Amino acid sequence: MERRVALAGSSGLIGSALSRALTRRGDTVVPLVRGDALLPAGALPWDPRRGEVPDLAGFDAVIVLNGSPIAGRRWTGAVKQDLRDSRIEPAAALAEAAARDRVPVFLGPSAIGVYGDAGEAECVDGSVGTPPGTGFLAGLCVEWEAAADPARAAGATVAHLRFGHVLSGAGGLLPVLRRVYRLGLGGRLGSGHQWMSWIARDDAARAVLHVLDGALAGTIAGPVNIASPAPVRQQAFNEALGRELHRPARWVVPRFALRAAVGEIADEGLLGSQRVVPRVLHQSGFRFAHTALPGALAVSMTDEA
Repeated sequence: MERRVALAGSSGLIGSALSRALTRRGDTVVPLVRGDALLPAGALPWDPRRGEVPDLAGFDAVIVLNGSPIAGRRWTGAVKQDLRDSRIEPAAALAEAAARDRVPVFLGPSAIGVYGDAGEAECVDGSVGTPPGTGFLAGLCVEWEAAADPARAAGATVAHLRFGHVLSGAGGLLPVLRRVYRLGLGGRLGSGHQWMSWIARDDAARAVLHVLDGALAGTIAGPVNIASPAPVRQQAFNEALGRELHRPARWVVPRFALRAAVGEIADEGLLGSQRVVPRVLHQSGFRFAHTALPGALAVSMTDEA
């Protein structure tokens, strides 16, 4: 059955892949474009800072995937405020619009950073899953998810998409690491013992489609981990990436050096450990195309569209 989906963040790393996947299967995707950007054909303009919200009447679902980049920035007070403003306000505005127009499904963005530094513990999703951790990222994700409350209160089925590290040559973590490794500077961060939860971009897009269908059917709601069932130690990730790029991963960047170089993000974004279990996806019958990291890296390096 053809669905009509409003998509915020349609030009981003995940949003662009999701938009293609929705279109391929026959759904109608309507991009929600903020600010004064040139509108593509069929897009709806909106700008929460100006009080402009789109008319969402007649849509089957709203999917929100926008937010300014977290990685590669020192977390000054201004950057933290930007991270909040680019996430909480837009998600809340779209949730209120979805509530007003009675859209039946709202898929809101989040990240596995909600679990904080979980050490060796498994981070499980679902209504009785692992509780949030502590720290700025965890708090940001908690607020991000709470922004969907107006849609939930209006009767919509709401799912929170908790993304792991999305692997793609088109953006995110891999292009940065590829440059580092090609300079011969690859290696582990801190002890390298921390867990790293990842997912190939095509699996991430397919997983969102799966959650959308489950939410429309009333079988999926609440937090959903969008991550491979095969997390790895950070050291193992480095070694696999070095083999893929034919570059050694011999350097060690100690904790104190990371903190000096990038500040607070080192503890949560680079040294934090999240051993994520995608229980909701598994129990609802989703099948990952990429569960072995070497194969996922090989595919992701060529994924540049």
